[in-house]
Amino acid sequence: MNNIKLIREIYGATQEQVAQAIGVNRVTVAKWEVGTAFASSSKRERMSMYFGIGPEYFYDKEVTEEIKKMLVNTADKAKEIISMSGGKRNKEADYNKLFSSTSFEDAMKKYMFAMKMMLASADNGDLETLKTASLINTKMGARLQAIIEIREQESSNGEPSLTELMEKLEDKNSVDSH
Repeated sequence: MNNIKLIREIYGATQEQVAQAIGVNRVTVAKWEVGTAFASSSKRERMSMYFGIGPEYFYDKEVTEEIKKMLVNTADKAKEIISMSGGKRNKEADYNKLFSSTSFEDAMKKYMFAMKMMLASADNGDLETLKTASLINTKMGARLQAIIEIREQESSNGEPSLTELMEKLEDKNSVDSH
């Protein structure tokens, strides 16, 4: 199952906009859409943030009517923000800047601070919200664990990482297109 093109079209974005937002070239997005290449976990997370849906919808889960409505609502909200700024904001450039300027170490520090704040204020949270927060944390941890396992497997086999292979392909495509 590959829903990347469907999600992009429902959202109303071009391949170029998605590529700009997540820091790849348009050809890479096109290859993901036709299935000749697959987005890495980190690129799926970036697309997830851009579109406002879980990364499991790109390859693993069906895009239901509810998800379609959510995509349209997210796109409408993004257009509204751009409109309210007088057209001065560019969502794709904003996301690209966010992704390219935030190191893993910075994100980890912010995550740790946010977790400490959640724990420090947990007495004020209702039980259902606390359970939901715990479930979110568990699922996020499982995603991180999956990335670790892939990286360990590549490292132990001496294989290049998926990111390295994709960057090599992107570099080749950039040279070929000039």
